[in-house]
Amino acid sequence: MDEKPNRDACDVPTTNAYLFAYFTGSEQKASDEQIYFALSRDGCHWMDVRRYGDPVLMSDIGERGVRDPFLIRAHTGGFYLIATDLSIHHRGGWDCSTPTMDGSRSIVVWESPDLVSWSKPWLADVASSIPQCGMAWAPEAVWDEQRQWYMVYWASSCGIGQENRESTNMYYATTRDFVRFSKPVCWIDRERNCIDTTMLKADDGWWYRVSGDGEMTIERTRNPYAVADAAQACLETGPGIDEWVYVGTLSSIFDDENYSGDFLEGPELFRLNQPDVGRIGSRSMKYGLMCDQFKRSKGYLSFLSSDLSKPSGRYWRRVDEIALGELKKRHGSILPITEAEYQRVHSALSR
Repeated sequence: MDEKPNRDACDVPTTNAYLFAYFTGSEQKASDEQIYFALSRDGCHWMDVRRYGDPVLMSDIGERGVRDPFLIRAHTGGFYLIATDLSIHHRGGWDCSTPTMDGSRSIVVWESPDLVSWSKPWLADVASSIPQCGMAWAPEAVWDEQRQWYMVYWASSCGIGQENRESTNMYYATTRDFVRFSKPVCWIDRERNCIDTTMLKADDGWWYRVSGDGEMTIERTRNPYAVADAAQACLETGPGIDEWVYVGTLSSIFDDENYSGDFLEGPELFRLNQPDVGRIGSRSMKYGLMCDQFKRSKGYLSFLSSDLSKPSGRYWRRVDEIALGELKKRHGSILPITEAEYQRVHSALSR
């Protein structure tokens, strides 16, 4: 079989299935804010690996709960799973706590050689050096092949009351081992809160990200480390070499306010496996975007795009035939996997 890369992280055998890592989010008991897995052959129809109350991974460190998991294929082989260190259940509920003010400044990390055997979790301090930082939420990561490190990004509350700092901004740091991190950099500073950013490098060589900043805002750049402060945010023109250029929003693409950040959160960009690159007209739909309908507690919405640079419904499609399985799924991540990985996870972790 020919070897063909399917993600930016590293070269892997051709992928033909997907693994969804998520938490259930009801916060009624400790196991709700832990890590669950689901499998899919097509990225639309999902089968839960475990039943409710029986997560695949549990954190007994930090706040003893994890949310917003993200899976990444390690450049040397194996995998990392990173997540928010937060338990609303153990805090007594949202009304009884102030997690954006006194939350964890660390993320939780697991490592695995095969998606089945996982290390003990550890806490990675990414945000304690940020002035007046209240938390580190919703981490994701990409592998930078040129620099040979991971770029890890997350949301932190920071310096309320300072100029151009309303409450929550996106930060990034770099690491080679998810243990030692560089000093955090303020990456996205909007006039409104910004949280839940997802990013990938597309076939056209551009980096694209979708951010929950009151909208589901789509931007692109040649340099993923480019900083967008409140004065530079959402530039509508530019070469994209050292700045992020505004593409559009989900609500503008579909002319539907229900696709704004008031209704959606936890966006997740991912590449479709080659067998799943369907067509609308003559356009191959290469990229998937899933968003959590948190406002209405209706689970995920799924979208496809043939070209992330085009803010037009001609290049986008909402997927209505999605089946999410029995468990409620909150703010997770989707990793394309091989047939062998699919079979291994199904055989070893299902019960």
